[in-house]
Amino acid sequence: MFKAPQYAKIANPKTGVLEPCYTFNVEYNHSLTFVANAHNDISLQMLQKTILDNIQWWNTFIGTFLESSTKFFSKPYTVEAINKITKHTMDTTTLSTTQDQFPVNVLLVPKSIQIFGGVFTIHWIYNMEQMIIPDLDNLPVDEKIEELNIDELPVENMDVLEIDSPAKYYDKQRVKEARLKAKLAVYKAQRQIAEYSEKYGEISDSDTESEYTSDEKE
Repeated sequence: MFKAPQYAKIANPKTGVLEPCYTFNVEYNHSLTFVANAHNDISLQMLQKTILDNIQWWNTFIGTFLESSTKFFSKPYTVEAINKITKHTMDTTTLSTTQDQFPVNVLLVPKSIQIFGGVFTIHWIYNMEQMIIPDLDNLPVDEKIEELNIDELPVENMDVLEIDSPAKYYDKQRVKEARLKAKLAVYKAQRQIAEYSEKYGEISDSDTESEYTSDEKE
C-alpha cells in the first residue's frame, strides 16, 4: 500500500540549497469522487472540499500511512500534525475525451507522498467517467413526437385489464374477514369440545341441541 521511500537530494526553490527529499509511492484502492459540471469544477479547491466532505476517509488514509511507515520516521507523528503541513497537487491520468459530455464523475486517487522542505505533499491523479444517467430535466426534446390519442388505439387482440370498483374491493375485504372469523369460531369450538371431552367424556348431540333450544327461547 505504502512502499519504502525513495531518497533524493533536491535544490530548495527559495534558497537553492540541496535538501533531502523522500517520496512514498502509494497504492491505495479506495478513491474519492465528486461530480463536475464543467472543466472549471476540477480544481484543487474542489479537491480540498471533497476531502473535507470525506474527513473520515482522509483521517483513515493518513493514519494508515503513519502506522505503516512509522519505522522510517525519527519520531511519531499524528494526523493533526500532518494536516498542518500538508499540500496537494493534482494531474489527470489521461487526456480527457469527455470535455463536451459533462457532467462527469471525477475519481481522485492518491499516487505519491513527498516529504521535502518540511512540507507533506500528496500528489493526486484523477480520471473522469461519463455518468450513466444524465440530467432528466435537460434532455433534448424531439419536436417530431406526436401526442398519443388513446381512443385511436386498436382494440383487436388487446389484453384488457379490468379494475375492480372501490365498493367491490371493500365488499370483498368484508367477505374475507367474515370467512376468517368463521374459521376462528370453528377452531375455538373444536378446542372447547376437546377440553370438555378430556374432563367429562364425549358430549352427545342431544345435549348441545337442548342447550341451543333453551338459549333460543330465552
